[in-house]
Amino acid sequence: MRKAGVMASVEDTLVDISDPIPVDRFEWERIIRRVRMSKGTKYVAVMLATYADRDGTRVRPGVDRLALVMCVSEPTVKRGMSELRAMGLIQRVKQGNRHAKKADEYRLTMPLNLLDLPMLGPDEDGMSGDHS
Repeated sequence: MRKAGVMASVEDTLVDISDPIPVDRFEWERIIRRVRMSKGTKYVAVMLATYADRDGTRVRPGVDRLALVMCVSEPTVKRGMSELRAMGLIQRVKQGNRHAKKADEYRLTMPLNLLDLPMLGPDEDGMSGDHS
């Protein structure tokens, strides 16, 4: 069951502004390069991007496949995925079925609080804002 979000009216349409914003793969990769996170999570993020369509959708490699391709353990992939979800950088759009060997499906997203996250500046040469 989905929890209720914060609703706002945008051009006479109610939209949930608590959800992360879908972004295309190219924009998401630029965000990932700048946001500070553990190296394991960044590695998971970079690898996830290789499975995404250009518009940032249909990301569904599965934990077992990512672990195999990345030469890491499944718990390492799960931790990275969990951190990316918590940061609002990925959103699960469809739950998989382990019995049918179907992976969860994700989309690449930009969190609403992106500017509050510790990240490199636009030129990737130092921290932006008040983040040290």
